[in-house]
Amino acid sequence: RLGGVIDLHSEVGIGTKFTLTLPITLAILSALVLRVREQTFAIPLNVVQEALFLDEAAVRQVEGREVVTLRGGSLPLVRLERLFRIEGERTVARSYVVVTALAHRRLGLVVDGLEGQQDIITKPLGKSLAKVRGFSGATDLGDQRVVLVLDAPAILEEVLESAERGKGAVARAPSSDATPSSPRRCGRGAPSRPGR
Repeated sequence: RLGGVIDLHSEVGIGTKFTLTLPITLAILSALVLRVREQTFAIPLNVVQEALFLDEAAVRQVEGREVVTLRGGSLPLVRLERLFRIEGERTVARSYVVVTALAHRRLGLVVDGLEGQQDIITKPLGKSLAKVRGFSGATDLGDQRVVLVLDAPAILEEVLESAERGKGAVARAPSSDATPSSPRRCGRGAPSRPGR
């Protein structure tokens, strides 16, 4: 499933040697697994600053874009179910904001739930999906679920540039409480795994 090769070499009376070779395009990284409606995604932790509960009452509109005040500054928000046009009813009482950063620019990804941290192996998307913006690859979570890995820098650039142009979503996802004064923290840097 990973596209690797297994070499087997045996010698009578000595033993058997197995050699596993994986493609160099694969990368092992720590990721935050998150949920949007009935779909699950992963996002590399190296682009995640923190994760917060979202206080809907703190959300305001600035130049047609949703923002919240976080640590004295305005944090633009994007709701992933709208960005990727994911259908389905919201089934949770509260949402989360996953704060991502690229240089001095920040963007809050609004999601329905966090499933915790996990080390993943990312594999590039096939040719048919290579040009779909917002995704850097796919991974197998180990429980028979194959999920898409979010390309946070691409999402951040696309959303902020689209907002400046007055446009909307990035692309449909392929199938397979931040408060103004004192945000309630769910995690920082590497968000904590929610209790099982």
